[in-house]
Amino acid sequence: MKATLPTTFSLLLGTALAFPPQLASRANCPAESTYPPGAISPYLLTKISQSEPDKAFGGVPVGIVTPGDICTIVNLKIPDYIDGQPTLLKTCTLSFSLPTQSQATPHTVSFSGPGHFSFFGYLTGFGSDASTTWNKQPVPGPSPPFPPDVIVPGKSYVIAELPCGILPGSGGQTVAGRLCSDDSSVEWEQTGASGDGGCPVGFFVVVT
Repeated sequence: MKATLPTTFSLLLGTALAFPPQLASRANCPAESTYPPGAISPYLLTKISQSEPDKAFGGVPVGIVTPGDICTIVNLKIPDYIDGQPTLLKTCTLSFSLPTQSQATPHTVSFSGPGHFSFFGYLTGFGSDASTTWNKQPVPGPSPPFPPDVIVPGKSYVIAELPCGILPGSGGQTVAGRLCSDDSSVEWEQTGASGDGGCPVGFFVVVT
């Protein structure tokens, strides 16, 4: 058996190089992470740090939270009309989809800790930008009243379900919030609502 190991290994290596990694089957995605085509994903993620309160990190492709330090601000733009109907009195449902790494492939998810996170909301129309720091955040607004007690990989969680409140004629407005934790770490590569080749990862808003 030892004499044939190099040949077997070479064959496996050649196969791995010849074909791309197997993408996650949508059938294996968390049941709650099937979003409609019109679901809204963030246009900007901004990292801020309590230990470096005046440092502006700017936009980041991967959301990150570390215990008692790094938080991520999520910015989404909600339109004032959808299919010709004003979104003022429609319901906006904010979800956080956190599949396991195997479900998220080819995208990245990492996690550690018991899964206690806090969600802090900003005033509608105000979001982060390249100059945002811990000491220079958007104007505070209402936070989700009943966020999940625990968030762990393998599920999609409803963070808030509230009236959209976007005024007709405004051209749409930014809604933003901050994700932090005192005891857990998470990193996620934000995808579109379709999952972009794997299961959907990150924050999404569905308007109904």
